[in-house]
Amino acid sequence: MKIKEHLWNGLMLFTVAAALIFTLTKGAPEQENPALPLAVASLPTSIPTAAPTPAETYRRERTQTRQRDRDALLALVQSESVSPETRALAENQLLETAKNDEIELAAEAALIARGYADSLCAARQGAITVFLDKEISAGDAALLLDIVREASGLSIENIRLTGY
Repeated sequence: MKIKEHLWNGLMLFTVAAALIFTLTKGAPEQENPALPLAVASLPTSIPTAAPTPAETYRRERTQTRQRDRDALLALVQSESVSPETRALAENQLLETAKNDEIELAAEAALIARGYADSLCAARQGAITVFLDKEISAGDAALLLDIVREASGLSIENIRLTGY
């Protein structure tokens, strides 16, 4: 038994000595450069982001509002406690909302592709109003009417251009 105890004690002394030697040979940790204040050295770099345009803000709010409306209409459609007439009205409103969304998105995408990124569209009852953030010439108006007509599938008589 004494031999095992001597071996363990020797191994522990060797480990402690090796750790001490390792610590002494490694040296003290390097001092930070006192010329650089810690606050400046530890500031995270952030990527500047542009503030959303009024059109982007409106689109985001429109999407959120319409989603809440869709959820409420869908709850009516799926509810067993509402009358068949109410359910039918909710279904029709869901279809109308989806159709208007499709028309608006198609028209806005076409306008954005043509350089009118801040234009907004509002479709209601078979008509669409295009809100532009800048004055346009008669030639540009004709071009925009044609773009919106093609994208929305609506006739020119049902398309209105206006500023915002």
